[in-house]
Amino acid sequence: MTGDDDTAQTLNHFLDLIVNRIHQFRNELFFNKQAITSKKLIDHVTGRDNSSAKVIQQFQKHNDEMLALVKSGNYAFGTYERFEISKKHLQEFLQYRYKIDEIDFRDITLEFIKNYEFYLKTVKNISNNTALKYITNFKKIVLIGIDLEIILHNPFKRFKTRKIKLFKQPLTREELFKIEHHKFDLPRLSLIRDIFVFQCYTGLAYADTFNLKRSNVSVGIDGELWLISERQKTGRPINIPLLPKAHEILERYRKHPQCLKKDSLLPISSNQKMNAYLKEIADLCGVNSALTTYRSI
Repeated sequence: MTGDDDTAQTLNHFLDLIVNRIHQFRNELFFNKQAITSKKLIDHVTGRDNSSAKVIQQFQKHNDEMLALVKSGNYAFGTYERFEISKKHLQEFLQYRYKIDEIDFRDITLEFIKNYEFYLKTVKNISNNTALKYITNFKKIVLIGIDLEIILHNPFKRFKTRKIKLFKQPLTREELFKIEHHKFDLPRLSLIRDIFVFQCYTGLAYADTFNLKRSNVSVGIDGELWLISERQKTGRPINIPLLPKAHEILERYRKHPQCLKKDSLLPISSNQKMNAYLKEIADLCGVNSALTTYRSI
């Protein structure tokens, strides 16, 4: 626009900013070996490109698709739950640090990731290894954004961290005896205790115990009852003799409404709820070891 008045100068300055933005985006495409087209440039300037895509929105889309795949047997429900928890932690971080509900992919930086890690470990008081699991789930969403060309640079490229190797002390017979014979006032704690004890006598992980059906109990060639199934994580066969104490627990819940409805062997809660209740059980039983669904004798 010709002239030296304020209107002309303001408009020309605005046009210069657009030109600079076009050059910058064109250079990003060039250095990342992306095709440079007029449509990409126009969409970028007008805000119609994917750079404005939202992280939480993509996270939800990913989790919805995962849930659909859970129903077809491609994912375990526990995996879906972990991604839902990861999304929840990220949403809470956005509110805590920035007072926002959503964030653009292009605003995810190395500094953002480090701040998120610090938040999980301090504000949420989550252990190093568990925090890294949530960050890894978040990283998967960012990588999806890269694959969709929503963002051109990987903010996790220079993010360095490592897991801490932990030694998990197995339960002693004395500790297991305390847990088995403690009288709980709350039925929910008795149920969680029984499921945990069942895991101790079978060596089954949470997911494998969760998936057990009535058809998985068979009579072996020795005339005794066996659990016949396969590991969810590896697909390897499970052939476990059903010890008397484990069988006693199954009989205790044989007519439980949840077992009858789902044809399951035990009325199992979510992994997260079980681990929370197991901490309470350890305190009530005077067991110093940290009980989780992964702990066994």
